[in-house]
Amino acid sequence: MIESERDLFVRKLRELYHLERELEDLQTELAEAATDEDLEEFYMAHSETTTEQIGRLEPIFDAVEADPGELESAPLAGFREEREALVEDVQQPPLGDLVEAELGRSIERLELTKLETLLELADRMQLPDEIVDPLETTEAEVETGLERARELTEI
Repeated sequence: MIESERDLFVRKLRELYHLERELEDLQTELAEAATDEDLEEFYMAHSETTTEQIGRLEPIFDAVEADPGELESAPLAGFREEREALVEDVQQPPLGDLVEAELGRSIERLELTKLETLLELADRMQLPDEIVDPLETTEAEVETGLERARELTEI
């Protein structure tokens, strides 16, 4: 039950954390599916960044005295389902790479939205830098990832 800004903050933190955990596996899968070398490298490098982001989020749970709990990312499940349906229908590998890149951009935007909400709540709650700084660092990485994903599909 969400009754306070803190409750919402913890919920959004859990959503982001579990999204990142699920992405660790997905990014390897996306890298293996890519036929474009740059796209494959993007997903492999991004997998490492995701692991670092998870490591940055874990101490925040301690700082707010909360547990990550269990939570499946419903939006990510929807993105994966849509990707799988499109990949099955795609007849030309370069089109499959566009599908993979679209998924990458969608995920980055989802992460960015969750981070913006977390940072807004952190500001309202006047949370300390030990909580805000890791979120801001992660936000900057996500923005960079989104820009890189855009560049990979420019013609």
